[in-house]
Amino acid sequence: MTNKHEFDSEGFYAALERTRDQRRATWKEVSVATGVSQTTLTRMGQGRKPDASSMAALSAWAGINPANYVAGQFQTPAAGQTLEQVALLFRQDAALSPGARRQLEAIVETAYNTLKKGSPGDAPSE
Repeated sequence: MTNKHEFDSEGFYAALERTRDQRRATWKEVSVATGVSQTTLTRMGQGRKPDASSMAALSAWAGINPANYVAGQFQTPAAGQTLEQVALLFRQDAALSPGARRQLEAIVETAYNTLKKGSPGDAPSE
């Protein structure tokens, strides 16, 4: 039996790196806080998948749900749900003022509608 649902280790690492940047932490500090070796963190940066215990510790530290990084999603979001999920995240971000939230929602909605598949001017992929 083959596993059609691959873990997106690159995406997971990118999310981890964003969290590290936001917290202004070094990779050494991440290692100390999580108990994950610096070698493992370096290998992850090179595209290697973390072991289960490292993934669990890093996910808990960063507040990342590893299930969000499984390709071939088990459930496809309903049409329009993507924008609502993004808007919800902006509304939950205490660092944003109500005006900033509205502006970000408008920017993302405009970009999304312009770039989604089937939009006018969408060039066929080669």
